[in-house]
Amino acid sequence: MRALPLLLLIYPFAEIAALVALADHIGGLAVFLLVLLSSLLGLWMLRNQKLGALLTLGSVMRQGDKVSLYSLLWPLRYALAGLLFLLPGLLSDIAAILLLLPLKGPDIQLRTPSAGPSAAPAGNSDIIEGEYSRVDEQTPPGRRIQ
Repeated sequence: MRALPLLLLIYPFAEIAALVALADHIGGLAVFLLVLLSSLLGLWMLRNQKLGALLTLGSVMRQGDKVSLYSLLWPLRYALAGLLFLLPGLLSDIAAILLLLPLKGPDIQLRTPSAGPSAAPAGNSDIIEGEYSRVDEQTPPGRRIQ
């Protein structure tokens, strides 16, 4: 737990060092354009994220019984990648690209298969078994039963 504040302090310096090293290799203007384009890409991704999330979740739910956990988390990964692209720096851009990779991940099962009425759990059944008896109360003549 002590490493997290240290990483948060080191992160900006690592971003600046990576930008300076890249500017030394390809030039300052190219790095400036790269940062500007990645920020515009992140802004565009965040603005168009809502409709994409709805379409993605709709297609995931139509797939059937088995759904990948990573595909369910795709809208969250897409929004986080847009936020990382919006931040200036190479390390955040690399992390955003890694988030956008199409990973399959483990499958989760949406519905439990049932072999018959005895295999169905009690919580999924619509039938409530029990006994009842009807008790009619005497109502006063001025009061109506609703």
